[in-house]
Amino acid sequence: NETNTTQVINNIIKSDYRLGIIRYAEKFDSYFKTMLEEKGLISELVTEFQYVLLLNKDCPLAQQEIICKEDLKGYIEITHADNFSPALPSADVKKEELSGEIDKKIFVFDRGSQFDILSGNPNTFMWVSPVPAELLERYGLVHRICRGISGVYRDMLVYRSNYRLTPLDKQ
Repeated sequence: NETNTTQVINNIIKSDYRLGIIRYAEKFDSYFKTMLEEKGLISELVTEFQYVLLLNKDCPLAQQEIICKEDLKGYIEITHADNFSPALPSADVKKEELSGEIDKKIFVFDRGSQFDILSGNPNTFMWVSPVPAELLERYGLVHRICRGISGVYRDMLVYRSNYRLTPLDKQ
């Protein structure tokens, strides 16, 4: 069930969900660890990464190996519409998650839509965790590194403290 971080946590606490994966910026690590502990949830690191640019292979920027933030002006950013942590100040989240220098944005929720938009419009880009080569090829997309972008993100497996991971869970 693809959803936002808050809903993942609520699904585990209030519904019959056993596991969930949440993503957040490393700078919010202490907030999430404290909040999860208070709710009786355990978290384990799945992966840690820096965002890369995802571009249509026909985008003029795709010809550059390394891109600067200034190069993105004039392009359309595809971004998620949901605020990943309503408990954090909205200004902090927006500063962390949205490119302030980009005037045009398309807000989406599900992954299928974002890939369709990227593959259909060479003037769009998106910040993503690395995408498998199979999907890059299928949608005609490429990754590029962007200078001036910092920040580490974490995907965390979350579950109740009384839940015991099965061998299938660990795959």
